[in-house]
Amino acid sequence: MKITEKSDVYSYGVVALEVLTGRRAVEADPGYNDGPGVHIVDWVKMMKRSHHQPSIEILDSRLRGLADPLIQEMEQVLGIALLCVNPNPGERPTMKDVVALLLEVQHPLEDQYTKMSQPLIGST
Repeated sequence: MKITEKSDVYSYGVVALEVLTGRRAVEADPGYNDGPGVHIVDWVKMMKRSHHQPSIEILDSRLRGLADPLIQEMEQVLGIALLCVNPNPGERPTMKDVVALLLEVQHPLEDQYTKMSQPLIGST
């Protein structure tokens, strides 16, 4: 496989799914003791198909008790992650687009928290 920006975007999407779901990229399938396991992208797509409100069921159970605005933000980030793992590399966003989408997710209530901490990436 050739490493490209689009493969990096896919990898970012997988990592984002791992953070949001609390699952590893590949987990053993309980139905198959020594099977190859279920890839997180396939698991998320299966969950989205099988639930009426899939996003909350996909999120790590430790995150489900958070305030509704934060849950909505995580659901939006889930959507961005799914764009990143599109099977067609040409349809994946660029990382610049991903950053722009993530900046749009920020909820106004977060302003009180961002004022208390330093940004991770400073403008120098």
